[in-house]
Amino acid sequence: MKPLAFWFSLIESQEYFEILNEQRLTVHFQPVVESKSLRIIGYETLIRGVKKDGTLVSPKFLFDTAEKTDTLFYLDRFCRETAVKTSAVKKLLNYKIFINFIPTSIYDPVFCLQSTIQWAKHLEFEPSNLVFEVVESYKVSDIEHLSNVLNYYRNHGFLVALDDVGSGYSNLNVLVNLKPDIIKIDREIIRNIHNDELKQSVFKAIILLSKESNIQVLAEGVETVEEYNFVKEHVDLVQGYLFAKPNPEPIRQIQLQL
Repeated sequence: MKPLAFWFSLIESQEYFEILNEQRLTVHFQPVVESKSLRIIGYETLIRGVKKDGTLVSPKFLFDTAEKTDTLFYLDRFCRETAVKTSAVKKLLNYKIFINFIPTSIYDPVFCLQSTIQWAKHLEFEPSNLVFEVVESYKVSDIEHLSNVLNYYRNHGFLVALDDVGSGYSNLNVLVNLKPDIIKIDREIIRNIHNDELKQSVFKAIILLSKESNIQVLAEGVETVEEYNFVKEHVDLVQGYLFAKPNPEPIRQIQLQL
């Protein structure tokens, strides 16, 4: 007799494949904000699955199941395409659109990325307004492969960003070797940074390294005024619940009481 966990896993996998086959994905937008002016310059696109009854499914469930079922390539591609299409529908062509991708799902940049690039051209996005963001860049082990993927994006005029910078020593090596256009400092460093001297030291080291390499810096996960007041003089961009939570309708203006 099969254990109960087996049947739950089977049901979840069936739900996942229904979402994947019917491309039932939706996008939530979280604004990316200039650190001093608080002007919205772009949005991170965050994917959610949608069950038949309209219930949202977390990206963690989607990507965990994709890994288990060896369908990461298909899910990652659908997510990128959905992000581009939905951003166009929401009339965000003049904003920077941050689109997450998983490098390990892209085994051949020319083949794997062609549909995303074709959609961007078809919808008349300026390439420089699309920022392809490496998810969990601290886990990347094949730097040469990642470099090839990022160079393919760059050669088509797109920008590239590294996520979670500062979450591991190897991550800083990735930063030095790849020189992305934008880095996002890990939210664990930002959390309570105004009261933590060790975090401040790591933060300042990343800022210095980035400035020397002409890389824009984004502080993500900013949730309090105290955190914002500490980082705003050092970074170019900020993102977090203090400014706005992810929303299916893009927030057009930041309302912040300081």
